[in-house]
Amino acid sequence: MKKNLVYGLLLLCTLSVSLNSCRTDEMLTGTEQTQKEKIAFFERFEKEKSLSKNASSNNYALPFRNSMLAYFEKYPEKKTELENRYGTVDLKVSSQDIGGDKGDDRKLLFFPMLKDGKVIAVIAGVVNAERDYLYFDVHQNTNSDVIYLINKFQHYYDTKTVSRNSNDPIDVGEVIIIVTRPVKLTMSDVWSGTGGFGNPGHDMGGGNGDFGGNGGSGGNPYTPQNQNPCEQTKNIVNNSKSKPAIDSLKQQSKLSGGKEKGFKVNSDGTTTAQIDGGAHHVDLGDTAGYLGGYHNHTPSGIKMFSPPDIAKMLSFAMAQTNGNIGNGFMGMIGSEPCSSCPDGYKYYHYMINFNGTSQELAGFLYNANWDLNKLKYEFQVLEGTMALDLSNVDYLGGNLNTQGLEKLLFETVKAMGMEGKVNLQRIEDNGTVQKITINNGGSSTTATPCP
Repeated sequence: MKKNLVYGLLLLCTLSVSLNSCRTDEMLTGTEQTQKEKIAFFERFEKEKSLSKNASSNNYALPFRNSMLAYFEKYPEKKTELENRYGTVDLKVSSQDIGGDKGDDRKLLFFPMLKDGKVIAVIAGVVNAERDYLYFDVHQNTNSDVIYLINKFQHYYDTKTVSRNSNDPIDVGEVIIIVTRPVKLTMSDVWSGTGGFGNPGHDMGGGNGDFGGNGGSGGNPYTPQNQNPCEQTKNIVNNSKSKPAIDSLKQQSKLSGGKEKGFKVNSDGTTTAQIDGGAHHVDLGDTAGYLGGYHNHTPSGIKMFSPPDIAKMLSFAMAQTNGNIGNGFMGMIGSEPCSSCPDGYKYYHYMINFNGTSQELAGFLYNANWDLNKLKYEFQVLEGTMALDLSNVDYLGGNLNTQGLEKLLFETVKAMGMEGKVNLQRIEDNGTVQKITINNGGSSTTATPCP
């Protein structure tokens, strides 16, 4: 869930932050972009921001964060080097974005870097006005402005519970620390990454090809080390840390007139507090720092992932560290009365994850231009049409059966242009995980038990 925390005004009026656009050989560890292709994360973010007054966030932390994650996926050796030298970047805590002078559309944003629970550096991201070039500089020196920022970020953590035995702070939600805009943003100084007081910083930069797009070159392709989908699902559904929350959603799914609820799953299997939603929706909020999310569908709802659910899974996939995009997931539980079932209900328990490359994921998530409301309407129409086929229902006039629901998912994924890119798993009441595949022609599905 998004929490905007105004944590005092940092008096940085004397800070002269450079947003100069010179790109020296020392600054560029990525590739020079000859095509001037916009960085996809910023292009998508600004498009959504302009189209919706109710966007989940107007702060540029999201595209800066996703760009850094994509860069680390493509150049994992840079992530290792940076973490060994400075610590872990906490991408859930940042300053607000800072703009240039009038007529200057560049953006600047700071993230803290922690080692053993202590902020020892800050990393500054700058994107140019054209949104086709981005660079990050790490600053850890004796300049008073750098020390001031480090101390202010540290003061925030000192008021929270921070693990002293790990580089990673305990989850505190996404936080934006509001800072006062510096008087000038054009003077060349330590923030330019070209030298100045103390350590000139650890620079990384490039264009869309380096920060998640399809263009550009440089470096060998990075193959993410995703966890085996079967093993991950079994670990989640049978984990004593997450199972109580899943069982609670089973009960919620049976309530006539009830609403959807959900929760998010941390990397250690623990879950967030339950999140309340509406009759046929629940907003799980920000995905950064989480493996995935779970939610229930109500008795009157369709017991399968809708297009917005699928899109949310893609967001969880993009939020995974080290490029392990296949580890992100969405879970869903629905139910309906069943006289022959043990407790009088039949449960529909499914999980989905992404089965494609990071470039494909970025394309689907940021460039597909889906109209989710239209897709959701078409999903509902398709469900009604499929219910007229006796192979998809147990009796005419009934809801889709297991085969029908699974075929509905694959047809929906196909309509979204992602055929073959989404894995579907069914979880039986006894905890057995089944991998579901669609047969040639789409007339039926096959369930294969996970080993």
